[in-house]
Formats: sequence, C-alpha cells, structure tokens
Amino acid sequence: MNDNQSPLMLQLKEMVALLNKIKRTYASERLKTIGELQNIIWDAPELQTEELYFLQDLTGDLNFYEPVQRDRDTTLGYYGDERLMEIIADALSKIENLPAAK
Repeated sequence: MNDNQSPLMLQLKEMVALLNKIKRTYASERLKTIGELQNIIWDAPELQTEELYFLQDLTGDLNFYEPVQRDRDTTLGYYGDERLMEIIADALSKIENLPAAK
C-alpha cells in the first residue's frame, strides 16, 4: 500500500474492489457485498460531499436489487442482474473520473 494515498483515495479503492466483487460473484452472494458497500458509504462523512453524491444515489439504487426473479416486483422498481451490472458500470466510471481517483 502506498503511504501517500489519502483516506478518501483508499476508500474509493475499497469501493471499486467491492463493486468488482459484486460483478463477479453469484447473485445469491451479492446481497452481502452490496450491504458492505452501502455501510461504507453511509458511515463515512468524507463521502457525503456534493462531488460524491452519486454514491448516495448508488446506495439507494442498490436497495432495489433482487437476485431471485420470482421475488422481484418490477412495479415497485426492483430489478435483476442486468440492471445491476449497468448501475455498477456507471458507478465505476464515475469513480474513475473523479479528480481524487487520478
């Protein structure tokens, strides 16, 4: 680990790792990692900035992921794996384009 990295940079790297983990794990195991990611975002005051507000949106969007199709009520906004991958790709792109991530 590079000692010159800011705490924010380290948190962003941790979030990227968790987003990538969500992408590559089985649907049944994703909810635990999603919860872990949400807790990091909710519990870190340094992530509560205007520039990083998309992370708050991400946590809200992740609440509507339902891995089991028969349990998914699309009329209430619940979605499956395809939409989850889109949301993750968007979040990864936004993180990558942050000045703090460069």
